[in-house]
Amino acid sequence: MRRLLAVAFAAILLAGCGDANTGAAGTVVDAHVVRVLQTGERGVPGVERGQLFQRLEAELDSSLYRGERVTLEWGGRRALTPAGLLKEGDRVLLALSREGTQRTYTIAEVVRVPSLIPYALLLVIVLLGIARLAGAAALGGLAASIAVFLLAIVPAIQRGEDPLVATAVGSVAVLAASVFVVHGFGRKSVAALGGTLVGLVIVGGLGALVLGAARMSGFTDEDTIYLAVATGDRLDVARLALAGLIVGSLGALVDMAVGQSSTTFELASVDPELRGRALYLSALRVGRDHIGSLINTLALAYFGGALPLIVLLSLGYQPLSVALNSEGMVLSVVTVIVASIGLVACVPVTTAFAVTLAEDRR
Repeated sequence: MRRLLAVAFAAILLAGCGDANTGAAGTVVDAHVVRVLQTGERGVPGVERGQLFQRLEAELDSSLYRGERVTLEWGGRRALTPAGLLKEGDRVLLALSREGTQRTYTIAEVVRVPSLIPYALLLVIVLLGIARLAGAAALGGLAASIAVFLLAIVPAIQRGEDPLVATAVGSVAVLAASVFVVHGFGRKSVAALGGTLVGLVIVGGLGALVLGAARMSGFTDEDTIYLAVATGDRLDVARLALAGLIVGSLGALVDMAVGQSSTTFELASVDPELRGRALYLSALRVGRDHIGSLINTLALAYFGGALPLIVLLSLGYQPLSVALNSEGMVLSVVTVIVASIGLVACVPVTTAFAVTLAEDRR
């Protein structure tokens, strides 16, 4: 059943995909590097250090001009490090511009996704080899969660619906998929789902209060600005920021709730005499140990994503007071604080649900 669900979600996901090389901003062409003609540095006005650049010969792999070879530049005015230099055989995506009958190509991006496939396969092999059926269920839950986000939440936001409402409804579907597909249908999963939903409500409520008190506009980075422009300011980016906060806490909440529910049911099965208040307190002690490590993991994950900003702060290019109060930094801190509160609250609630359902099973 779980495998059928995973296959169904994968089929839906593939069916919803269009032409990957066509977008509202334009169309790109597949190509590959044939020769590296030159690699060097070029001075940029106002920048002390020269910027790396390459002159390349590339062959078009798609469009009406397939097989044609063109000369391109990579880098120069775009920030580039030695790790980003291209070599023969590398695949690239080219943007086409026309001036009369003259065609000019520029490298829009390097094709990187295929390089991830061997590692994704390694993940599948490791999961199936060590976790076996549980690993297959985990992959099914992951596929289901991604399908809900890409085929339900994102299209709803694109249609102009409230991003917070769309995310909240979609998050419930993601929770059901990630809990029931991975851990099966049973009392243990029901207790975990109940605890996660309570934690999610707490995270959403507190997040709304904190973001409002901090006067957060939602424009945390350039991508948000581009999104507002692309949607004609129809999208409420402030509510989108809150929706992102909720999504960012989902994984940790599910982890905490499932672990706590499993602990409670395991204690109840090992010692049939352990019930009621004694069972609750015993499981709660395990949950308290889990809280510290999970909050630390959550904080490191978010601050790891903000590491470039933190290093920039240490260099003193911007006044510390300005940098600390920037929306990007504040949103990361708010997410850690609010998600941590939701995690802490999730433990006693999930434990209470699990104790009640374990007693009913007896």
